[in-house]
Amino acid sequence: MRIRSRLQHGLLLLLPLLGLHGAARAADLAIGLQTDVRAMDPHVAPSFVSSALHQHIFDTLIAVDAELRLVPGLATAWRAVGDTAWEFDLREGVRFSDGSPFTAEDVLITLQRVNSVQHGAGTYAPYARAITAASSPTPLRIRLETAAPYPQLPFDLSRIRIVSARAAEGADTAAFNRGEAAIGTGPYRMLRWTPNDRLELVRNPLYWGAPAAWDQIAIRPIPNDAARLAALLSGDVGLIDKVPLNDVARLRGDARIRLFVHDGNRSMFLVPDVARETSPFVMGADGRPLPDNPLRDARVRRAISLAINRRALAERAMEGFASPADQPVPAGMFGWAGETGVGAYDPATARHLLAEAGYSQGFRMTLHCSNGRYVNDRQTCLAVVQMLSRIGIQAQAEAEPQSVFYTRMARFDASLMLNGWGSYGDSLQVLRQALHSVDAARGYGAFNRGHYANPEVDRLIETAARTIEDGPRERLQQQAMRIAMTDLAVIPLYTASWVWAARRGISYEAGFDEGTFAMRATPGP
Repeated sequence: MRIRSRLQHGLLLLLPLLGLHGAARAADLAIGLQTDVRAMDPHVAPSFVSSALHQHIFDTLIAVDAELRLVPGLATAWRAVGDTAWEFDLREGVRFSDGSPFTAEDVLITLQRVNSVQHGAGTYAPYARAITAASSPTPLRIRLETAAPYPQLPFDLSRIRIVSARAAEGADTAAFNRGEAAIGTGPYRMLRWTPNDRLELVRNPLYWGAPAAWDQIAIRPIPNDAARLAALLSGDVGLIDKVPLNDVARLRGDARIRLFVHDGNRSMFLVPDVARETSPFVMGADGRPLPDNPLRDARVRRAISLAINRRALAERAMEGFASPADQPVPAGMFGWAGETGVGAYDPATARHLLAEAGYSQGFRMTLHCSNGRYVNDRQTCLAVVQMLSRIGIQAQAEAEPQSVFYTRMARFDASLMLNGWGSYGDSLQVLRQALHSVDAARGYGAFNRGHYANPEVDRLIETAARTIEDGPRERLQQQAMRIAMTDLAVIPLYTASWVWAARRGISYEAGFDEGTFAMRATPGP
């Protein structure tokens, strides 16, 4: 990507550092989250949790609202100009939290940096890879060019947070973690981050939008569900995410607490190892290693899918706060492929397919999953292995702390893994990143953990990715999804709902996304 800029930074204004210590005020808020941010660098760890916390400090050119609709951010308008170019009108008069003016140069440096950052937890580079050139034809306009028509660019840019060119150019992730490079245009500014303890934020008095409702924010990772709920009930925190589902009924009767529920956008699925000739956590029924990986056989994957009672998972493991899924995108979202037939429950046919594939005695396998990364993830794994045992697959669940699981997931040190994908308004992202074959040079397949590959699926995805018109593009995406589900590239389970809880006196705008935002919490009756 070539970078051109005619802009210079203005005079830096010095601001007094605001502290979080001293007497607490009514306008302070403490939040308890199940998951900690992986880094304060907004260009690494592209999860909904990290993205939501970064959003307190950094803005995007295009924002999304609680229902995942695109709305103006640092760009007030955007448009396609020809087949392979887009223009963005920048918001005037915006300043970073250190007082320096926001300019087109900050956008250009951000896009350059996104492509260069490396991190074990993943990066946002796939969302910038389609951009082949970036320039600022006028001080308040950005022009981005792509090699081919690319309709997903506005959605991709809603994931990329703009950093200060002055503070961030040449800065590594550690500089963001310390706070010295964490200079943004968002409603809050970072005071300090202590990993596994708390993230402390203060209101940004220079924020271009409506002032934040809270003067000071303390965001605490409390991975244990019981401890997080106890912190809410005791008043140590005013808002928590991922309420333990088996406590919802009791909380509904507690006058101190208010619940906020919203349909989720995250579909959970199993990722099978379909690439390796031998798989590290699969053994024969006698406990000896298998020379051939059974998960490469579509009949075995079909048997696993037929063994799973998705309605029981939704009603029992998820306490009714989920709906069965037959593809890794929620029903009704753009590109949803309609009924695929994957969700059938038929253990008798599953046993027949295993025998046909040469595993009449079954085999042994480990199902790896996180413990606390997703709502009731451990419970889901335990339920799935019980269902698999009924067709002769002697599976065991290995539920791991998030830090361990993230590392395992990044290198796919597994044979079968529980994973999920939060669809960001359109199925093309899960198609491009989780179902397209791995092609790092072109930004495809970055989250294709099982290394599934089907040339026809790749062709359909790539054609959809350069089709501007919505109707033809959606049909291409639906066709690609149906083929991938016939192959069972991943084995879909359910789409989860999200539950937040707050102390009386706090209202929360629950959204279609997974993140928790202080900006959506307001003092209320």
